[in-house]
Amino acid sequence: MIKILSDLVSFETVNPPGKNYLEISKYLKDLFSEIGFSVEIIEIDDEYVRKNYIYDVNERYKRSIVLAKNDKEASIHFNGHYDVVPPGEGWITDPYKLKIIDGFAYGRGVSDMKGGIVSMYLALKDVKVPVEISLVPDEESGGIGTKYLVDTHKVSPKYVIIGEPSFPNIFIGHYGIIRGLIKVHGKQGHASIGGENAFINASKLALEIDRTYGEKVRRKGNPPLSLNLGGYVVSSSNNDGIIPGEFGFSFYRSILPGEEVREELEDNVKEIASRLNVRYTMEIKSLVPGFYQDSTLAKIGEECAIKILNKTEKIISQLRFDGVFFNKYCNSEVINIGPGEEAHVPNEKINIKNIQKVAEVYKCIINSMKMS
Repeated sequence: MIKILSDLVSFETVNPPGKNYLEISKYLKDLFSEIGFSVEIIEIDDEYVRKNYIYDVNERYKRSIVLAKNDKEASIHFNGHYDVVPPGEGWITDPYKLKIIDGFAYGRGVSDMKGGIVSMYLALKDVKVPVEISLVPDEESGGIGTKYLVDTHKVSPKYVIIGEPSFPNIFIGHYGIIRGLIKVHGKQGHASIGGENAFINASKLALEIDRTYGEKVRRKGNPPLSLNLGGYVVSSSNNDGIIPGEFGFSFYRSILPGEEVREELEDNVKEIASRLNVRYTMEIKSLVPGFYQDSTLAKIGEECAIKILNKTEKIISQLRFDGVFFNKYCNSEVINIGPGEEAHVPNEKINIKNIQKVAEVYKCIINSMKMS
C-alpha cells in the first residue's frame, strides 16, 4: 500500500500544464494488469482538449485515460483522477516524495486523490464481481478526462463510485462551477509618457464585482456559494516599462444544483463595467452544473460506511467532482467516498489507516450490490 502511494506521489502530474500524464498512465496500466484486469490507455483528441481545457494548451503534454476491466459486462464503475494542483509554498516535506509522520502520509495528491486510487486498488485486487475503473486526467481543470470518456461512449455504467476526499462522509451530489476570463481593454503606452492602464481598470472592476455581485453569491446555499476572482491573470505587457493595454483575470463561481447562472453573471458584470466605464470582454471557458441524487447506491454506501467506519453522513459537496458527467451522460447512480479529508493545501496529508478502511467500504458496497 505505502509503496504504491509513494510511487503515485512521485509522478509530478501537475495541472496545469498536465505533466507526466502518459508516464503515470503506463504505471497504472501495469499495476492493474498484474491483478488480472484488461487495461487500455485512451488518448484524448487534441481538438477536444483545445475546446475544453480552461488554461493555455501546451500540446507537448498529451492527455491519457486508463480504463481497466475484469469483465466486459461490468455494471459497477470506479472513477478517480491522477492529476494534482501545483504544490504552492509552505511545505515541510518535498511534495513529491512521500513522507510518513505519526501515521499520516504527506505529499501532493495523497488526499486529492492518489490515496483514493490506492483504496480502489486494494478493494479490486481480489474482487470476483464484474467491475471496471477509469483513472483520468484534468479533473482539476473541469473534468476533461471523465467528460471525454462518457462523451465518446467509452463507458456507460449503471453505478459509479468516486474516491475524492470526503472521509468519513458520502457525497450524493455536488455544487457546479462556472469559470472563465474577464479581459479588460485599455491603451498601451510607455510608462514614462502614459496610456490607459488596463491593470488599474481591471482592479477596479474586480473589486466592484466582488463587493456587489460576490455578496449576492455568498448569500446563497448552505454551505454558502463562492466567487473567486484572479486565481490566474494575463497581461499584454509583462514589462514594467509598458502601461498594459490589456489585462485579464479569471473568475470561478460555484453553482447550486439546478441553478441557472450564465445570464445572471453576464448581466451583473455588464452593469458594473458600464457603471465604471470599463471596456472588457468575457469568455466563459467551462460551465459544469451541480447535481443531487439520493439513490439505491447511496443507501448501500451509507450502510457499508456505518458498518465499517461507525459513522457517516450523506451530504452535497461544495467541491465539484466528476460525478455530474456520469449522472448527466449515462444516467448513472453516483456516490463519492474517499479516504482523504483535505484538498489543495500545503503539507497535504492522509491518515494511512483510512486508505485501508475505505477499501473495506468499497468491498462491502461491491458485495452488497451483487446481492441486491
